[in-house]
Amino acid sequence: MSEEQENPQENRPIDLNKNETPPFGPLNSGPSVPPPFQQPPPFGQFPGGMGMGQQNLPNATAALVLGIIAIPACCFYGVFGLIFGVIAWILGAGDVKKYNLNPSLYTESSYKNAKAGKICGMIATILSVLFIVFVVLIIAGAITNPEAYDKFFKGFN
Repeated sequence: MSEEQENPQENRPIDLNKNETPPFGPLNSGPSVPPPFQQPPPFGQFPGGMGMGQQNLPNATAALVLGIIAIPACCFYGVFGLIFGVIAWILGAGDVKKYNLNPSLYTESSYKNAKAGKICGMIATILSVLFIVFVVLIIAGAITNPEAYDKFFKGFN
């Protein structure tokens, strides 16, 4: 058995004059490929966290989701549709304003999401207000003229 086979983990200095290659590879060569756990930086960004690419608007997705939810929520006496619609309208309008101030910072898809959320919020708010007015008018009519109200519903029986 050779000396290396008997004691493989021995700490012995490497003599660079003998052109001896260390067991871990040549010195001062650096890694030829990055380790597998490191990802290259995203497109348009520099390494080290100095992001120079476009980013999404902060509330675009929330505005879109709330705007979409607000439209069917109008059917629940208009209250939930009004709440979700106003929030979606405000969030979407804020993000549209941010995009218009500096469009090169934000992606166009997030701008479209914010704009769609704003429009859905407007529609839901208007439908909710109309539904609330309709319900209030029906209740007021039933209170002021109960005979017509009873006659109207007895006609369906």
